[in-house]
Amino acid sequence: MKRIIFLLALVFTTLVSQAQTTAVTPEARAQTMTATMTQHLKLNAAQAAKVKAINLTSIQQLEQAKKDHKNNPRQLKATMDLISSTRLESLKNVLSVTQFQQYQQQREKKMGIPQQGNAGGVPQEYSN
Repeated sequence: MKRIIFLLALVFTTLVSQAQTTAVTPEARAQTMTATMTQHLKLNAAQAAKVKAINLTSIQQLEQAKKDHKNNPRQLKATMDLISSTRLESLKNVLSVTQFQQYQQQREKKMGIPQQGNAGGVPQEYSN
């Protein structure tokens, strides 16, 4: 399990560094993302093809949004959030329940979202 997490972290780090390089095409990024997901979620060929299409569409939409809203960070964030939620819904329709749960757990870890439970002794319903 730790090995898988380490590999995912390494792949995500690689993707982030590639995203900062302008020479990497959306198609190459989608292929890399799909290969990682195929390996770790054990996607079959039909799922991998659908996931690749979803990834490519999302990346292309994100690139376009960055161009369209480069001077409006709020609109960019709103558009990026919409693209992200649309991608998640699309993936949910392609992946099995178990695969989607695994994907979500890894995504939450990558984003730094605390797991369910009492993290760090902070009450669950803490409010200022």
